[in-house]
Amino acid sequence: MPPPPRPPRKRGGLIALAAVLAVVVVLGLGGGWLLWQSSGEGGAAAGDPDSLDVLKKGRLTAEDVSSVDPTALFYAGFTKMATQPVRHLTQESYTEESEYRQGEPGYVWESGFDYRTKKFRMAWGSAEADDPITVCRDGAGYGYSYKLKRWDGPDPGDSLCRLQSAYRYISDGISTGGMTQAQADTWVKELQTGYKGFVRPGELRLAEVKGKQYLRLAVDYTPVKRADDLYYGGQSLMWSFKKSGLDPQTHPYSYTGGMGTGFHAVYYLDPGSLLTAYSEVEVTPALDKDGRPRVDADFYKVRVEYHHPARLPAMKPEGSPARPELTWPRDKA
Repeated sequence: MPPPPRPPRKRGGLIALAAVLAVVVVLGLGGGWLLWQSSGEGGAAAGDPDSLDVLKKGRLTAEDVSSVDPTALFYAGFTKMATQPVRHLTQESYTEESEYRQGEPGYVWESGFDYRTKKFRMAWGSAEADDPITVCRDGAGYGYSYKLKRWDGPDPGDSLCRLQSAYRYISDGISTGGMTQAQADTWVKELQTGYKGFVRPGELRLAEVKGKQYLRLAVDYTPVKRADDLYYGGQSLMWSFKKSGLDPQTHPYSYTGGMGTGFHAVYYLDPGSLLTAYSEVEVTPALDKDGRPRVDADFYKVRVEYHHPARLPAMKPEGSPARPELTWPRDKA
């Protein structure tokens, strides 16, 4: 059985390659700082943090939520998630739009990562009920057959279970965890100022899921034009992350999609903790030099359930393991 499809990283095309080459050339000539400056397009920075005070009242009304600044809410929640020491997620991935619309994910995986100890665990398999699953624990892979009711392993050579592979499966493809407050604040500040217009919080409304209130927030991560007249998307996340002083290789951190791609995300935030409980993240096309979406973009979307309080799951290769499964309903716009 093949591993879960790696989040797409190949779409950036000639435009993204030209951007990278431009960086090297211009920096080599001196005065390269101009290349990294935003063109000045795009909206708000921090928003109005005081508008979040209404969330402390407890049971909310639609009128309460209408007074909340979506930008302030996004950055408060983004920072809160980035400072969590442990990530525990369950995800479904879709590489065909028809699969998503029909609710037929290609793969489902549950992962846990402790940023303090760098311990990584994961269980994954296809969405087919009788297909085997693989469990990653302590760097080795163990396979379980539901038909034979038998474990195989350990396989210390399973590359999927190595720490170097963890970055692919421990986040929603945008955010991370394990940062200090100061590091997270630096990342956010760089996103707000150095890449102004990339993060665009949009519609905010009150939602109820399984009898509990949540804040449903739609966010577009839109490629922004830089001073070189090229559009930069996902790499804005990486470049701004590096300002925190953390090494993305060892932290680890990465983003989904190609260098020029954007994202459309829908988040469900707990109004009390501001932690994200559920999200749907879709990669959007890179933009050409005229700002038009490229027509050769691949489809990739994930549904993510965030388990709180996050703990490193046991995932012991014994007994009959539960198949990874999301419990959240799909978002209905």
